[in-house]
Amino acid sequence: MRRRRPPRPGALQTLSPLRIATQILTLQLLHYLVATALILFTALAAGKRFSADLVLDWRSLRGDTTVGWTLGLCWVMDAGAG
Repeated sequence: MRRRRPPRPGALQTLSPLRIATQILTLQLLHYLVATALILFTALAAGKRFSADLVLDWRSLRGDTTVGWTLGLCWVMDAGAG
């Protein structure tokens, strides 16, 4: 009788769908927390009213205003933090 080979370490155990979904949710949560903190600080320092659109809506990112450029910088810093 042939002996079965032991499974490779990390073959299917690391690809568990629940683990992958948990990692995705954790990364998304971390991304939005960092983005909210950066954008909230920047909005308060600039004297602008904070809204969820600054974090979630790409249309608030404009190239013709200082707030738009600052928001773009916050998004780049958030991408680097993640």
